[in-house]
Amino acid sequence: MPQTFRKTDNGRQALSTRQPPLSRPVRNLLLLIDGQRSDEALLAMLGSPDLGPDSFGQLLELGLIEALSDGAPAGASPGDAASAPAAPGPAATRTSPPPDEAGRAQPAEASGAAQGKRPSAFARLGQGMRSMLQAQQESPREVSAGLAEVIKCAAVGDAEFFAWLESQLDALRARESTAVAHAVQRFPELRAQIESQDRKLQRAPSPLSFGTRLGGVIESLVGYGQYLHGETVGLGMWLSTALGEDLGVQSPASAARLRDVLVRAGLPTRLPRVAAARWLELLPVDRDGPQGMLELVLLEEVGRPQVRRVPPSAVLEALDKAGALSSG
Repeated sequence: MPQTFRKTDNGRQALSTRQPPLSRPVRNLLLLIDGQRSDEALLAMLGSPDLGPDSFGQLLELGLIEALSDGAPAGASPGDAASAPAAPGPAATRTSPPPDEAGRAQPAEASGAAQGKRPSAFARLGQGMRSMLQAQQESPREVSAGLAEVIKCAAVGDAEFFAWLESQLDALRARESTAVAHAVQRFPELRAQIESQDRKLQRAPSPLSFGTRLGGVIESLVGYGQYLHGETVGLGMWLSTALGEDLGVQSPASAARLRDVLVRAGLPTRLPRVAAARWLELLPVDRDGPQGMLELVLLEEVGRPQVRRVPPSAVLEALDKAGALSSG
């Protein structure tokens, strides 16, 4: 018969202090226990071969969880409530626009334009990059958001262009005309090449989805409107890089290069701190592939993308290391 558990005060403290030490799968399980979901539901969410009914017994013996009297979900205690960030305002409560037919998140600026707001020319790089030359019309934040799209294309499609970006980031952020002119020319060429290869090879997902699927999750977690589209892409690349490094797909040196570029581009790099269960609810599980897996684009090296099927538990591990999981 399904049983429901909730964390004790000791359990919440153990998540904060990491004492007593727990195996990664058991720690993930403790993060998810919320007094609402049954043991069977939690094991199904994690889908880990290293977890079973005895894992709950281990946590019970350590005094980190307690069973509810009749197994039925109870009202969540304050410590068990999902702790998503407070909505920044009315715009943050809107539903994020759906992804396009290629699985790419739609730019936040497109929705803003429909409501009378001036869209960022820099952040709409694929729709007329020459407007970047009108530097006085762009805020530093919009420039950084636009650079995220350029960084993404270079990271998955052109190691040489990425190296050029590393040397020219300061000039691009300062809107120096020579650097901007080169980006204006090279970015749409590269994007068109990648999309042409997608059609020719019938690739799905496209390398251009690097960072966008996880970025879309982040946008849903914090509320649409808190970040510009490029900023969520940057956070998605940051998380994808951590995940790739954890899985041994991306080398530490390559991961460090990408992180350095994201920081120097002025993009946000701190992931929102949200309850583990909420992350799992929004992760884009591939329902056509192996049950419970995500199909994500990761990097082997700069310019060498790779599609990998990743268990949600691996994403949780990367989030936990980044301090992005609340202990509720």
